Amino acid sequence: MKPVSKFVLNILKENKKELIIITTIATIGSLIAVSIPYLYGKIFDLALIPQTTISLLFSLIFLWAILGLISNYTSNKTAYRGEILGVKVGLEEECKSYGHFLSLPISFHKSKKKGEVLNKLSRASWTLAYFCETLSGVFPQFLILIFAIIIMLIVQWQLALILIFSFLIYAFVIVKLMGPILKAQDKTQLVYEREYGNIYDKLYNVFLIKNFAMEDKEKINIHHSLISKTLPYERRSAKKWNNLSIYQGIIYNLSFVILLSLAIFFFRKGDLTAGQFIMFFGYINLCFGPFFRLTEMYRLYKKSSIAIKRFTTLKQKVPEAMKHGNKILENLKGKINFENITFGYSKDKAVLDNLNLEINSGESVAIVGRSGVGKTTLIELIMGYYQPDNGRILFDGVDISKLELKWLREQMAIVSQDISLFHDTVLNNLKYANPKATNIEIVAATKAASAHDFIMELPKKYSTIVGEKGVKLSVGQRQRLALAMAFLKKPKILILDEPTAALDAESEKKVKEGIQKLIRGRTTLIIAHRFSTVKNADKIIVLNKGKIVEVGNHRELIAKRGLYHKFYTLQVGLD
Repeated sequence: MKPVSKFVLNILKENKKELIIITTIATIGSLIAVSIPYLYGKIFDLALIPQTTISLLFSLIFLWAILGLISNYTSNKTAYRGEILGVKVGLEEECKSYGHFLSLPISFHKSKKKGEVLNKLSRASWTLAYFCETLSGVFPQFLILIFAIIIMLIVQWQLALILIFSFLIYAFVIVKLMGPILKAQDKTQLVYEREYGNIYDKLYNVFLIKNFAMEDKEKINIHHSLISKTLPYERRSAKKWNNLSIYQGIIYNLSFVILLSLAIFFFRKGDLTAGQFIMFFGYINLCFGPFFRLTEMYRLYKKSSIAIKRFTTLKQKVPEAMKHGNKILENLKGKINFENITFGYSKDKAVLDNLNLEINSGESVAIVGRSGVGKTTLIELIMGYYQPDNGRILFDGVDISKLELKWLREQMAIVSQDISLFHDTVLNNLKYANPKATNIEIVAATKAASAHDFIMELPKKYSTIVGEKGVKLSVGQRQRLALAMAFLKKPKILILDEPTAALDAESEKKVKEGIQKLIRGRTTLIIAHRFSTVKNADKIIVLNKGKIVEVGNHRELIAKRGLYHKFYTLQVGLD
């Protein structure tokens, strides 16, 4: 079974109860709708008979009106429940997909534009909702079509066969012309995803745009993306859909004319009564309506399959948690071993080459080296963002690939130079590190991180909204909040990734005070270019070309007059 068909069937199974209710209402409504042309045909025949009483005619007309009202009610009820079901299914799948998106490995997020992926999910969700809504209305239309054809075969089978033949021609044309339309639609979908990815990229970097006063240029670029690039593809798709609609109109009109001519012929011959003549054309209209809906459903299914296919492709990507075991260490000490680690982001270039390193429990280890030598890569491997190509990483003697990924990350806290916060209050951002933290614990953490004083100076103190990514706070303030969050998390292993790189002297002093309190008794990895941050570490590792070239403390490495001494001398000279 194709992935799209399987996906749709799974959704139908998940909503089986609601679909049974919709189907029951639709069946009742269909039977009533099909009885109405038969009823008014009989009324017309009876009206031509002089002996028919007025009371009988009015009784039948009243019945016709009642059935019409019931049919209208069931139709609206089916449409209402179908719309709610469509919205529910669309939102549920969107929620699942966003959750799946968060669980995908960091390599996926680094290689994809978020705007492109999110637009893909949003468009697929909307399409799926509309598809389910339309699907709920197809079943009653299908029943109406079947019941109407059966009655027509009974009334005048020759005319019914001609109608069926015209339906077959109509269906053949639809299937034949759908291929080129789908190809055009597929290209249009790809263009939308790409261009929305570009637009979202600009919107996410609004401060960069403002810094370079490029607002006017980007307005032109956005117009170019949404109009100049997408409209030609939409025009081609619309033209193909329009051609199909023209063919549909020709088939319908020719069929109607032929049926009308033959019906007049049978009526003149006496094979059709006046009431049957009217009844028959009531059924023709009743049939063509549902048939158009069925073919429209086929068109929508094919069109939706393009968006749903992208939906399912994303959901088929394996979450990173699948690559880890489920083991939990009861009492993690914090000892870390790198054994023969080789890793590269691409197969042809190793960032780390046969690296061996032992970090004892409670030890602070600084990692220094030029940009791009693999310092941050080491951290990403420890966090489980990537797995080594060769070798293994051990926590207290246990390979981290055997550990539960969620538990593994709960044991670590990162304080980096690039701090992101939610568009929420200071308090809620702090609680994200430890949802169970009490107010007393939160204040203690902010005081330890030298953050409490500046928080109390904010307009609403701990209830102040920090803005998207913490934009309302200075870099130093965000850094101290990150330290407070690390205190609240109470990690066994602490990772400091350039924590003071972008700070002024006063902010750096306060952040360092917080860091010194935080690293006590914890295994700590420090990545920094500022030697004021690393020289107090118990052990300093110097990386070069993916290998460890020097190991020792600050004094030992200065005495060696090697690469570390060179870096230190350059920075002291620059300072």
